[in-house]
Amino acid sequence: MVTSSNTNDWDREHIIHPLYRVGENNGIVIDEGHGVFLRDTNGKEYLDCRAQLACVNLGYSRKDIIQAISDQMHKLPYTTIFHGFSNSTVIECSQRLAELMPGGLNHFIFTSGGSESIESAFRIARSYWEIKHSPKYKVISLYDSYHGNSLGAVTATGMGKGHAWTGVGPLPTGFIHIPSYDCYHCMFGLKYPSCNIQCARFLGETISKEGEDSVAAFIAEPVLGVSGMIPPPTEYWPLVRKICSERKVLLIVDEVMTGFGRTGKLFAVEHWGVIPDIMTMAKGITSAYLPFGAVAFSEEIFSSLKGSILLGFTYSGHPACAAAAIKTMEIYKRERIVDHAAEVGRHVLNRLKSEFNALPGVDNISGMGLMLGMNIVKDKVTKASVSPTVTAEIEKRATENGLLIRCMSAFTTPGSRIGFTPPLTITVQEADRALDILKPILASLKAT
Repeated sequence: MVTSSNTNDWDREHIIHPLYRVGENNGIVIDEGHGVFLRDTNGKEYLDCRAQLACVNLGYSRKDIIQAISDQMHKLPYTTIFHGFSNSTVIECSQRLAELMPGGLNHFIFTSGGSESIESAFRIARSYWEIKHSPKYKVISLYDSYHGNSLGAVTATGMGKGHAWTGVGPLPTGFIHIPSYDCYHCMFGLKYPSCNIQCARFLGETISKEGEDSVAAFIAEPVLGVSGMIPPPTEYWPLVRKICSERKVLLIVDEVMTGFGRTGKLFAVEHWGVIPDIMTMAKGITSAYLPFGAVAFSEEIFSSLKGSILLGFTYSGHPACAAAAIKTMEIYKRERIVDHAAEVGRHVLNRLKSEFNALPGVDNISGMGLMLGMNIVKDKVTKASVSPTVTAEIEKRATENGLLIRCMSAFTTPGSRIGFTPPLTITVQEADRALDILKPILASLKAT
């Protein structure tokens, strides 16, 4: 077995870690995982309340998923779906997925992950309007949003531009950002509910100013993810759906992080009864056991695209990934994972609000299901954020105590926020153990 001592140097000098300083690492080399726990090469165990990038929804070392992948690899490890070829596994996967999708979104393009799904959604939207003989090409997205690291996805991303856009060079044209639904840091300086949901209404104003005949789509996460697991006001999504329908703008919902039970519904849009025109997925579709993603879209879009040619990727519809997705979807249903996530999420949120909210450095506790977060502040009145060194210290102390949490200070603008996004299989007892570790760390916080 390798040890951290003989791998860290190689790791620092040869492997680039996304969203981390080049030539550095945090010294933790993970070697094993089981349930909601990870173990490093030194034998130290961690309770993973990140689910890594909020993607390991079913926890680690699920033998049934691993067996499904193995069986498929023995049967057919790969075949392309380019040039009209297909494979029986991806067809079954699409049929299973269609049974779960809201409101007739039963047409799919398959990808290898979230960024590819976002890029595909943009291509579908622009191709749709081109076929309609309309010059629509602009995409509106939110400040504070995160959509991925490929060129179009990173341009649509509206947070941490000093990080996300560094070294990208000239960006694609036609991308516009508007204020997000983060009420705690309202860019309009308003208060909910007297604000009349100005963040949503501003979408309509922006479409008017840009020209309805130029705006192809609006894209947003149902709950802001990397910005801190921030839910919208109840009225936001129904109003956005109405605006997009009236202005003939396609609504793209980015369910890459929120999808497959993370918010206590199978898909987050179900909380508001909203049906988008296009939905992007990844992460939880295979519980991250293999890289896989999908884009679902409406019958209207599919009918319009018939006869055209859309580009894809070498690994689109990969049969082993599709097999992992089939088994994962089966587990979500059989084990009532979504209901479990909602139940444990309510318990965690109640504890956070009753015990953590009184701490001087903790504010704005919010979220849905097991997609929860809290702001770490110097002052609750001014909402002034602590420095990144404070949240880094919180994360470090939690890790030393065997708890993995995610602090979003490096990206989040304007504040620092801690996320609580464990595997959806976490028990109440395991969640309590995590909170019992975190609470004294936050109670001793010296904000600077």
